[in-house]
Amino acid sequence: MAMKSSKLRSSQSRAYKSARTGLGAEPERASRILYVEIPRQDIALYRFLLEGYDNLAIMSVIDRYRAVVRLRFLSAAEQTLRQLMAAQGAKIIEVGELRLP
Repeated sequence: MAMKSSKLRSSQSRAYKSARTGLGAEPERASRILYVEIPRQDIALYRFLLEGYDNLAIMSVIDRYRAVVRLRFLSAAEQTLRQLMAAQGAKIIEVGELRLP
């Protein structure tokens, strides 16, 4: 079973990397933002999972008592990130966009 999970993660990571590094494509100038409420005792686990998925998103804790975190990511990673959060039982609060100068 661990082998099957590893293969799934590897294929998702490859698809994310190819979308992210599209040759000849203009670099993305905006980060997407997703606010998520997670179980308080699992904050470190979520950070570890995001790093394990080739730094899928940058996580910042917004409210440590409610365990609300902000995830910043590229738009190419949104589907994978939402699937991961749903699989872990996280509650998505809102989505926004942050423009870079």
